[in-house]
Amino acid sequence: MPETLEMLRYIEHLRRRWRAIAVACGAAVGLALLVALLTTPRYTATALIIIEPPAGSDSRVAVAVSPIYLESLKSYELLASGDRLFLDAVEHFKLPRSQSVDALKDSVLKVRIPRNTKVLEISATLHNPVQAQALALYIADQTVRLARDITRDTERELIDDTQRQIGEARARVEQAERAWVHASEEPMSGVTDRAVQVGTAQAERDAARAAFDAAERRLEETRSTAGQRGEQLKVMDPGVVPERPSWPNTPLMLLAAFLVALVASLLYLTLELSFGLERSTAPRSLAPLARVKTGND
Repeated sequence: MPETLEMLRYIEHLRRRWRAIAVACGAAVGLALLVALLTTPRYTATALIIIEPPAGSDSRVAVAVSPIYLESLKSYELLASGDRLFLDAVEHFKLPRSQSVDALKDSVLKVRIPRNTKVLEISATLHNPVQAQALALYIADQTVRLARDITRDTERELIDDTQRQIGEARARVEQAERAWVHASEEPMSGVTDRAVQVGTAQAERDAARAAFDAAERRLEETRSTAGQRGEQLKVMDPGVVPERPSWPNTPLMLLAAFLVALVASLLYLTLELSFGLERSTAPRSLAPLARVKTGND
């Protein structure tokens, strides 16, 4: 029963002070609307890149759904959000640099791979919607180009290393051939000794030839699989020019301002009611005698 009376008293207090709540909420919403109207709008455009497993993989389906493989694709986030690439984009589009590169990149560029997907999202936020879409597409195109260049450089290094191994194997074959010829032409000092020397030289020659043939096969395989070792990146969606600003989000700002003002008003009125009740129930102190009656004493 006391709780019900307290609740009724609280509701009645709010009913009497509803104008204060309305004024606070209206002022907050109006202020938020003014701020939204005075804020320069920013537009966000997004380009999408699809990342496919290497074409030469024998288990592309298994690789494509592997959580470990999907986690490894996070490296492309670092590639797309690299400082060098972003600086090239800033110079290409002549973007103003009133702040540090890191701060500018944090406010303009956002790169992420959604969980359990093979899609790289590149979002650019600028005051000009056309420039925002062009920047997002530029970063996406350059990311694809850089990934291809890295794969090409890796394959070139593999080919160069295999060619070096072929050169070394060829030199060992020539040396083994000379050793075998020399052992075959040696005068016969003993049938057994000569047979051992010739057999050893021939075994070394055969091993050198086998190593040379293996190196040539590796080179042929490397050249035949060129362009199929790294992931295949492709811009699947260049994005569109945004028509509505991403910031300020006027409806969200108005709703947030209304809720904050409402909560603050209710808190203030609650404290006001609580303080009023404490004052009304506090015992009154007895006033001290100001003077002593002197008339009829």
